[in-house]
Amino acid sequence: MIRRLSQLDIGLWKSIRKLYGSNPLAHVYLFYDVIYEPETIDVFFNVVGGEIVGYLLIWKGMRRRACHLWGASKELIANIPYDEKLVIVIHNRKLLDHVTSFLQPKGTLKVREYMDMFVHEESFKPFHPEKATKLSLKKEEHIDQLTCLERTRQEEFNREKAVKLLSKYRCYGVFINDKLVSQACTFFRLQEVWPIGNVYTHPNYRERGYAKIVTSAITRDAIQSGAKALLHVASDNTPAIRVYRKIGYQVLSRKPWVFYEP
Repeated sequence: MIRRLSQLDIGLWKSIRKLYGSNPLAHVYLFYDVIYEPETIDVFFNVVGGEIVGYLLIWKGMRRRACHLWGASKELIANIPYDEKLVIVIHNRKLLDHVTSFLQPKGTLKVREYMDMFVHEESFKPFHPEKATKLSLKKEEHIDQLTCLERTRQEEFNREKAVKLLSKYRCYGVFINDKLVSQACTFFRLQEVWPIGNVYTHPNYRERGYAKIVTSAITRDAIQSGAKALLHVASDNTPAIRVYRKIGYQVLSRKPWVFYEP
C-alpha cells in the first residue's frame, strides 16, 4: 500500500521510528524532516503488513529539489517530480535503471557515484579545530564574508541567502587576514547523527589544511554531543576524500546520485 505523509497516523509514525532506530545513518533525513520540516517535504511510503519497505522523500533544498529513494519499491518511482532540476539519491542500486528509464524521456540526466562517510568518537582525529571560528548571524561581518566566499562558486548567492544559511545551519570558518577562506556546516542535529556538508574552500587558499580545520571543528561538536557525524562526497573527489580520511571518516556506503534537468 502506498501512503503519503498527509496520511500520517500513529501506526505510520511508529513504523518511521522503528525504521530510524534500526539504522539512523540511513534514515536520518526522513526522521528529521517528518518531525521538524513536514511543511517543506512530501513522502510516499510503501507499507506492507504495517512495515515500511520503501519510501520516496521529496524535499526542497537551498539549491534545488532533492529526493531520497529507499527500498526496492519500483512503484514509488512514478512519484518522482520532473518539472524542475533535482537530484535523486538512490539507496538501492538495483533501482537505478528504472529511475533513469522513467526520467530520460523527460529531460537530461547525469549519474555520479557518491560515498557516505561517517566518524564516531573512537575514530575521530581532530586537526586544529580551535583555529576555526563559529560563524554567527549576529555578526554582520560574518554574513558579508560568507556571501563573498559563496559567490566564488555561486554567482547568484546573495546576502539574503547567507542570512538564511546561518539562521538554519551551524557553521565554522577559517579567517585569513580577516577574510573568510573556508567553511563547513552541519545541516541539522539529532541525538544520533549530525549530517555535515557545505564544505568549501576558496580556490586561492586550497591545499593548506583549512578544509581539515573547519570539518574538524563541526565534527568535534557532533562527537562531543554523543552523535556520529555523516557526510557525502563524490567518489571522484580525491582531495576531499583525503581530507575526510585524515580526520577519521570511514566509508559507510556508495550510492548513485541522479542529477536531472527537464
